[in-house]
Amino acid sequence: MPGKHITDQQVRLYKQYRQKNTLQIAAAKAGFSSSTAFRIEADPRLPSGRTKPRGRRRPDPLAGIFDQELVPLLKETPNIRAASLFDELMRRHPELGPGVRRTLERRVRQWRAVHGPE
Repeated sequence: MPGKHITDQQVRLYKQYRQKNTLQIAAAKAGFSSSTAFRIEADPRLPSGRTKPRGRRRPDPLAGIFDQELVPLLKETPNIRAASLFDELMRRHPELGPGVRRTLERRVRQWRAVHGPE
């Protein structure tokens, strides 16, 4: 079907059916088109093994600021809220803008998961 990704299970079924059937019949039994079967024949890896992890789409706005300025604040006051950190960040660096708030919240949550109190 157009627009649907094939699963690992479908590829396993296809390979199983392909041992006794033609490419077109095995593809139909597995639930995808023969053109997809040709792609599987060219690259027999499972779909989960082909995907690449997604990287950052834009530069990190908190790259130098978080470790030097915000981590010491997190260490000395471990219960400080991310909103308070954001206010302090805006006071020190007004050029960042409000679009960095969610990035800051994610970074604080990740930092607390690794370095925060038990």
